[in-house]
Amino acid sequence: MALWQCDLRVSWRSQLFSLAVHGILILLILLAPWPPDDWMIWLILLIIVVSQSIRSQRRISARQGEISLLAQDRLLWRKQEWKIKQPVWMIDSGILLSLRRERTGHGWRQALRGKKHKLWLASDSMSQQEWRHLRQILLTGKRDAAPANNNHHPL
Repeated sequence: MALWQCDLRVSWRSQLFSLAVHGILILLILLAPWPPDDWMIWLILLIIVVSQSIRSQRRISARQGEISLLAQDRLLWRKQEWKIKQPVWMIDSGILLSLRRERTGHGWRQALRGKKHKLWLASDSMSQQEWRHLRQILLTGKRDAAPANNNHHPL
């Protein structure tokens, strides 16, 4: 039984922050006083920043779906079990979890995927009640205790 569970939504704040940072970098590249002979360098930099912006937006959009916090610092996400590595980094707008995959498959696709993963849970990707409950569990360190009876629907 889960200590906490939620159906994550896409975080619009994370998307806006990513767009703002990449937009500022693009403006700096375009407005910097480049010598005429260095047009190839700024074009390559511009292509890199734009591609990283697109990659960032795709990664943020992929952080949605069902997630459950289980006892003993385990997390069920993307139909895989993960172990939360310490420490959990927490601010008012989000939580950064360092995860290590508990069980890996035996196929070559599973071997190619990394066993470690960083997961940013933004506060606006869930309801306020779910956010408060998750923070309470992580702050009090009651992840080893038996799950409390909450009114969430099972995933």
